[in-house]
Amino acid sequence: MKKINPIILIVIVLVGGFFAFKIMSFLGCYVRLEDAERCWKLTAW
Repeated sequence: MKKINPIILIVIVLVGGFFAFKIMSFLGCYVRLEDAERCWKLTAW
């Protein structure tokens, strides 16, 4: 098995964490407001 470059691994973790944070923010907003379009605008930008 080839060893993964540590820099590539850090980038993957950061990007994955960023998208996980965006998804959790959207879901939390949707649970409170129940307005998907408004929540999408708030969390996407």
